[in-house]
Amino acid sequence: MIGGRGSPMGTPERVSRGFHRLTVFLAASLLVGAPATAACVGVNSKTKQRQSVHQIYRTSVSHPRRYFAESTHDPASGRPVIIYYRRYAQAPAYFKSFVRAHECCHHLGHRNEIAANCCALRRLRLSPASTAALRNYIISRDVNSETKNDHNGQGREFWSKTERSCPTVARR
Repeated sequence: MIGGRGSPMGTPERVSRGFHRLTVFLAASLLVGAPATAACVGVNSKTKQRQSVHQIYRTSVSHPRRYFAESTHDPASGRPVIIYYRRYAQAPAYFKSFVRAHECCHHLGHRNEIAANCCALRRLRLSPASTAALRNYIISRDVNSETKNDHNGQGREFWSKTERSCPTVARR
């Protein structure tokens, strides 16, 4: 009888509390071991001062060019802004992290989409398995923010350009 009276493991309640503590400890260990994503900071377009990027979730709205998100500035205050759209809400968590880092990199001055990809990959410091998952998602969903017109194979082209521009982080 596992967990019964007289058992070295104790009562079922004690076993459950111990398991809960172990689970919390392991989860905290994973979080501490994970690289922290730097805060998203940009330059105010009016004051030219650095400030935190405001993030807006418009996940019930589709962007006309099928973007997951976009970097812009608040027209009134000049504050840097990232707006997330419907496709972002439907994406897996690991891709959302990449999109956020990519858009933050635009606010750091990377205007080119491929340069923003490389910046995001450097900031995230992904494992080879995570990089492969990201690559596979981009290719399978034909993700590409460089073109106005979608076409088959654009995700593969987009990732290939990223690999050529930053092979040490994109080919892990």
